[in-house]
Amino acid sequence: MKLWTQLRLRPRLLTAILVGSALAAAWPGMMSLQTRLLIGWNLVIWIYLPLALWMMLGRAGSTDVQANARRLNEGVRVILVLAVLGALASLAAITLELQAARQQHDPRYVLLALTTVAGSWLLLPVEFGIAYASLYHGGGKASHGLEFPGEEEGPPDYGDFLYFSITVAATSQTSDVCVSSRAMRRLVLVQALLAFVFNTGVLALSINILAGLIS
Repeated sequence: MKLWTQLRLRPRLLTAILVGSALAAAWPGMMSLQTRLLIGWNLVIWIYLPLALWMMLGRAGSTDVQANARRLNEGVRVILVLAVLGALASLAAITLELQAARQQHDPRYVLLALTTVAGSWLLLPVEFGIAYASLYHGGGKASHGLEFPGEEEGPPDYGDFLYFSITVAATSQTSDVCVSSRAMRRLVLVQALLAFVFNTGVLALSINILAGLIS
């Protein structure tokens, strides 16, 4: 599926990209391209996250979750790869921003770094939660791949997938949800490895930021 087609199926993400990019391009003041790109990345993330979380934690029933997950299933991996690459690239850009902060003694660079770290960290479990839902409901008659406790309450909704995804992101383990298919195990493995790398990077950046504030 073409990227544009997938973006059209995800109007919240498309809206965030268009609005965030326009605001970053029009952002006042003289600044480097790197700083403007980081501002644009933050605007896109912080516009998209409330919209995505509202969709996931709002009033959508299990039927709506299934229909939406199946519609997004074909292209969800492309969006997931782009989110991962963007988040990792943002960490590299933050390192350069912190160097500029130390040279210019401008606390705005530190604020930009903290905002980027928080937004990039939240983006990944949200996107993985959507990916888990798509894989769960996109397998037809095959095993769903995740066994949630208390399934007598009905099929899992986006809140359940977000719970699972944030648990993996924060702890690199699956907690009380059983992973029961090969495809789902591979996706969990990818997120667990990324969570370890990202959390280690965030810890290193946090120490760097604190050192910059103290010096």
